[in-house]
Amino acid sequence: MEAMAMQPTKKKLVASLPQDIIELILLRLPVSNLLRCRFVCKQWDGIIRDPQFTMAHLRHAQPRPLLFFQRGATYGKSFPSEAVLFDEAWSPSTRDVPVIEPDDFLCASCNGLVCLYSDKSTIKIANLATGECMHLAKPVKLHSRVDHHLFYSFGFSPATNEYKILHFLPGEERHHVGGSFSVIQVYTLGGEKWRDVRTEQALSLFCVKQTGVVNADGAMYWLTKDEESSWRRAVVCFDLGDECQKLIRLPEVVFADPAFGNPLFRITEIDSKVSVAAVQARRDSGLARRLYVWTLDNKEKQSWIQKHSIELAALDILMPHFIYGDKIAMHSGNDGIYCHELTSQKFTIDVTKLAKLLDFSPRWNGHMQSYMHVKSLVRLDAYKKAGIVRTPRQKEGWRLKKWEAWEHKRSEVEELWRAGHGIQQRMHEMARMTGVAISLNLPAPPDQQDSPLRRLNWVEQRRVVNMLKSYLEGLDAPRTVIAQAADTASGEKKKMTLAADHAKEERRARPAHQGPSERGSPAPGSIRRRGQPDSAAP
Repeated sequence: MEAMAMQPTKKKLVASLPQDIIELILLRLPVSNLLRCRFVCKQWDGIIRDPQFTMAHLRHAQPRPLLFFQRGATYGKSFPSEAVLFDEAWSPSTRDVPVIEPDDFLCASCNGLVCLYSDKSTIKIANLATGECMHLAKPVKLHSRVDHHLFYSFGFSPATNEYKILHFLPGEERHHVGGSFSVIQVYTLGGEKWRDVRTEQALSLFCVKQTGVVNADGAMYWLTKDEESSWRRAVVCFDLGDECQKLIRLPEVVFADPAFGNPLFRITEIDSKVSVAAVQARRDSGLARRLYVWTLDNKEKQSWIQKHSIELAALDILMPHFIYGDKIAMHSGNDGIYCHELTSQKFTIDVTKLAKLLDFSPRWNGHMQSYMHVKSLVRLDAYKKAGIVRTPRQKEGWRLKKWEAWEHKRSEVEELWRAGHGIQQRMHEMARMTGVAISLNLPAPPDQQDSPLRRLNWVEQRRVVNMLKSYLEGLDAPRTVIAQAADTASGEKKKMTLAADHAKEERRARPAHQGPSERGSPAPGSIRRRGQPDSAAP
């Protein structure tokens, strides 16, 4: 009976979780984790790759601000195009995005996909999270040789479950700044060709270029000229489902304050709603500014509500659509990007409460764009068609000769970081051996396996360079402590060696017949047995 009691009991196997429970768990994971979870088993891979799961996960994902810096030259140095994405803690990303090439321009961001323009014969749709990308042939330019990345936009229609690219085709006339357009070229992702959609009237291409295009609730919105409005602007709504358009009047607002100049307008998206912002600068100093934000409350009734009225003090507004949740982001003249709490509908920016997000120097703020972006699992292989799509080689753009110096510099910074961390480890080992305490806190560099494809971006590179400079300046004190401890230990060891050598010399100098009694102590190594008489006793 006792032997039977000692036998281990059989464990009951837990049945696998129902698939709907697994889906609910996976829906709460970020994209980076889901991409790894695909390799757990076939069931998980099937769930994660399912389009319905992708859209469900997209609805749970939170959009974050995305900064895009176009290629450009500052102080004689060339800089490639790069993107910086902020996370939930408002920390900027530290690695570059392989699908963004040095000569790319960002046109739009929608559902985790971005539309990128370059001087090539194609435009590119890419998923920044998964690294998937594909190239689409540009539309045929019928009336003009002028082409610009701001003439393109990209959006999604929930009604038809389609992604569409819009190209505002410049007209032939050049009699006023920016010109106009009356044809919108539309391409449906997965389709065969571009289609022409005529507008009801000629629309301002200048307004599109200056104020941008917004995708919200299945439609594209942009500003156009309207002389009858107090804004001298109106909103064009282009439905991506039926491709119909209509004009939406802006609210009547008086901008007649003599202390302020004419407002600058921008259309944006705040909390998934179309919004229009007006920024005014003071005529006397240009320092104090006002920001007004209105949100389209009802598209059918064309009703607007005032969202914010903000005194901006000495700061420039970065982008009105860089308003996320309870924060607004701005940039100042010293090349810094800051955020401030949106405390109420009407308030004044308190400079003492600004939180710095990053320093974008030596970049120029005129080359900076901001969008709301979400990391998603949206796949592009379902939209590929022969003859219009090609898959580019990874990191193809970095092979261009004019960007080789930039790539080499970024690689060199990472190598210096690894070398510095190796020096720190050796110094800690020396300190342990000499018995001293030192304080060195250089963090470990990123995993080298990820480095060949994803270098540090320019924001992190600048931070690492400053960190390494500070670290090198702080090495003198611990190096001195270790050297002094090593010298002390070496001196003690030398004294012990000299004492041992001196004792050996003394033993060699003593006569061989000299007995222990004459030396006053037993001979070294001699043992006196218990009860043995002393040979020196009388």
